[in-house]
Amino acid sequence: MCVGLSKLGFGPLPVLIALIFFVQSFFVYTIAVLKHDVDPIFPYLSSAADKRPQSCIFAIGANISSVLLALVVFVRYRQLRGIFAFYDEANLQAWNWRQKWFGYIAALGLFFVANVQETAIIPVHMSSAVASFGGFSIYMIFQCYLTHRVTPTITLRTVFYYRVIFTIFSVICFCCSFGFGIAASKIFHKTYPDLPTPRPWSRRIYQPGYELHQISALAEWGCAISQIFFIQSFGPEFEDISLDYYLKSHYVPRGALEQEEYENEYQGYGI
Repeated sequence: MCVGLSKLGFGPLPVLIALIFFVQSFFVYTIAVLKHDVDPIFPYLSSAADKRPQSCIFAIGANISSVLLALVVFVRYRQLRGIFAFYDEANLQAWNWRQKWFGYIAALGLFFVANVQETAIIPVHMSSAVASFGGFSIYMIFQCYLTHRVTPTITLRTVFYYRVIFTIFSVICFCCSFGFGIAASKIFHKTYPDLPTPRPWSRRIYQPGYELHQISALAEWGCAISQIFFIQSFGPEFEDISLDYYLKSHYVPRGALEQEEYENEYQGYGI
């Protein structure tokens, strides 16, 4: 049996991920701002999704997206494996095998981010966020290298440039988000050493390091959006891909099984 999302194969898969991201982000951000749960100026997405009902919306969307992202990684891996096998590129096969694990790490990180809120278990949430954004940034770097190796034989040069641009932007935003977030926390603790890092940050009260937090949050949004746009470049290349699988049933009706046992029994008696 041949499986795909439509007559376009797996082409709509990246678009579906983008649609889920933007729809869930709109509802999560809007509800959080209307409830005054976060500051309206560039909150972390996870901060906006920390309380109900936003956390429910975010969890549903991110859980679905994590599965779809893992599927994108799998389809892309199998696609490149077929190409490199055809051209007998053993070295590129090894790089292709490595890059898929960073994609899976990113999908797993997104799964934990969706199910462990920011204020629930902070170390788990933060490490999962780093795995999600950082893991996929590394995955993008691998993809750029592999795309370069098959350009222009398989992929258009414009696609390679497109991926490079969003990869650079994603890596810069990830580093800025991580770095400015740590800097904001250190500045806050210099003034209030006994208080925990604000979650969420707010400009309604004095919080040293708030400006750096805004830069960090803006960079987080930039990293997420750049990765979404990067995934869209897979769409045209996935249109001719479908998944073939076969099901074989070993079920034997009870009546037929009893008949077979009856015949075997009487054959033993020579009847």
